Amino acid sequence: MDTWKQMMDWKRMAEEYFGDQFFTPNQGTNTDARNESPLCNIYETPQEICCVLALPGLNRTEDVEVMVDPFKLTVQGKLSLTMDSYRLNAEEFQLGEFKREVTLPVRVLQEPVQAFYRKGLLFIRLLKDSRPGANQRKVNLNWVQE
Repeated sequence: MDTWKQMMDWKRMAEEYFGDQFFTPNQGTNTDARNESPLCNIYETPQEICCVLALPGLNRTEDVEVMVDPFKLTVQGKLSLTMDSYRLNAEEFQLGEFKREVTLPVRVLQEPVQAFYRKGLLFIRLLKDSRPGANQRKVNLNWVQE
């Protein structure tokens, strides 16, 4: 069995038993378990992965950049919200520059990828890489003579 899959299965079981925030550092403190911002939900079907990121205050598509690796999604950009005659009293969602790296549960194809923004949420749809041997890479062995 694939070691990575075993580790992710163990992580899922631990989170089911201990709760979703089991692996989050600083759990229960106000310096916060939401250190990873923006927040991200990951959904999957047999064919695809859909990552949904909370991005309130995104003004233009140019303010966000999405990059895909076979096992990682990176989203970075800038969020802003101006309330002209108001002064900030409390802040619970992060504004300004951000960079979020999300480890994906399975290998995905780098193309095609669909991304759209609606109602403060960024949806990114990725196809799973189901090619035989896609999770394996052959390593060349070099012979060294003494």
